[in-house]
Amino acid sequence: MMDMAVMREVIKKFSSSDKWVILCHENPDGDTMGCGLALYSLGKRLGKKVRVMGRDPIPERYRFLPYYHDFECCKVIVEEDIKNALMICVDTSTAARSMPGLKEVLSVADSVNIDHHGDNHLYCKLNLVDPDVSASAELITELLIEGGWGIEEEEAICLYTGLSTDNGNFRFGTTTARSHLCAARLLEAGVKPAVIDEYVNEDMKPSILKLWGQALMRTEMFSNGRGALFWLKKEDFEEAGADSSAVDGLVNKLLKITGVRVALFMTEANGENKVSIRTKTPYSARDIASVFGGGGHLQAAGAKIEGNFQDVVAAVKAEAEKYIDDRASALK
Repeated sequence: MMDMAVMREVIKKFSSSDKWVILCHENPDGDTMGCGLALYSLGKRLGKKVRVMGRDPIPERYRFLPYYHDFECCKVIVEEDIKNALMICVDTSTAARSMPGLKEVLSVADSVNIDHHGDNHLYCKLNLVDPDVSASAELITELLIEGGWGIEEEEAICLYTGLSTDNGNFRFGTTTARSHLCAARLLEAGVKPAVIDEYVNEDMKPSILKLWGQALMRTEMFSNGRGALFWLKKEDFEEAGADSSAVDGLVNKLLKITGVRVALFMTEANGENKVSIRTKTPYSARDIASVFGGGGHLQAAGAKIEGNFQDVVAAVKAEAEKYIDDRASALK
């Protein structure tokens, strides 16, 4: 559960700091962007000097978010950026997932970490981390209410986007009564869920639909139907004129297959080999990802893996097969 004493300390820091620098994680998703832009909005209305930035551009699907154009895409953060500022890292479990240079400035920056990943490294001076919430947006929503600042409509749009994208529109096992109470507060602030859903989930170009189809046609089953995988190479992304953000959520389609408990999606894009892992109980996506130096949630995790792409595909599949077999033996 969330530590209310830590939340009160975060509120004090927000109130006493005149300059905020908000950092979103690499390859930004709806939760990190929703949290970052909501806090950016709060900072502006509180009269703070505030910046919001990250290593990678915001995916086009989130162009409807308030303050989308104020987001700064920066390849490295330096000491001058955080001079006399409160640095706020949102939805980011490790310093490595944030911006290059962060590890170097952490020693001199006053910093706050707001996150919901169970494997968070607690790398900031003050860490508000609660793995029991379905999205970091839940924590930011509670923070705005507890701070007495209320929630403006623009902030609610950002936070609902983070909430609904991270818990799969309230379908994932991480969704709780607390998640729905959070959604209710955001709807009261003016959110229109159908409008957000259309932007996020119903705005796909034909080329991207074909890219999804290419992955689906490569579906491979393993471990007696308990596992499934597919993959996309850099040539597939180039032909579609897309980057890795175009396939957000695609891995979840594998879990629709009857009997599948472990889903793997390997991509070669943006100069990196990545694996996205989704699981159903009793399997842990985080356990599989950790073998390759990655992490995340119990049932949604990922990793970056160096090497030849086809070798990476084979290695991840082999590890998943071993994990499924070992887990099955342990449950007998």
